[in-house]
Amino acid sequence: MFFTQLKYGFGLFLRPFVEHCIRRGYHPDTFTILGFVFNVFAGVLYAFGLFFEGGLVMIYGSSTDVVDGQIARRTNKSSPGGSLLDSSLDRYSETAVLLGIAIHFAVIGWLVTVAVTVLALAGSLMVSYVRARAEGLGYECRVGIMQRAERLVFLSGCSVFGSLLGMPDGNVAAAMWVMALLTNLTTIERITHVRKAARETVAVSPMTKRGREENGE
Repeated sequence: MFFTQLKYGFGLFLRPFVEHCIRRGYHPDTFTILGFVFNVFAGVLYAFGLFFEGGLVMIYGSSTDVVDGQIARRTNKSSPGGSLLDSSLDRYSETAVLLGIAIHFAVIGWLVTVAVTVLALAGSLMVSYVRARAEGLGYECRVGIMQRAERLVFLSGCSVFGSLLGMPDGNVAAAMWVMALLTNLTTIERITHVRKAARETVAVSPMTKRGREENGE
């Protein structure tokens, strides 16, 4: 709920900029690709240990998710192709950022943190995959504490404030442990949620069929 309200408030903040982009005729895919470029750059900054700068650039890149969505809806340019491009580049963006973090910790010799970062990356990708797969099967799947918006806010916040507090490596390493745990727990929660919904669907279907047979349908 908090992150939904935060995203809504951020959308209101960006509305004048969105209006300007609409008047200039910008296509939503432009901001989708721009966001990907920003996040790749953030990954490079993370690889060099520039966590403060990387966190800020990641915030800028992630804000394009709000901009491209608003432009697409306001101009009736939403399309399956645009949605696929957006979700695909989102996965690449997360991979670029976490890969940059893994490279940095590998360089300074924190090999356990490298392994944890890989687990965080796997969990992040699986959270999104399970939702996409579930929705493809016809089930709603938005449960879980560590969805994409939460991951972006959490990681960028830890990066920026950790740098301001003078302990960027420690803060980001701790963030990787938290993300590795919570993303994979979210994945398990989503799988459990969909399996439960599927069992309920199977249980209801025979009863519905039996009721129709009794009514002569």
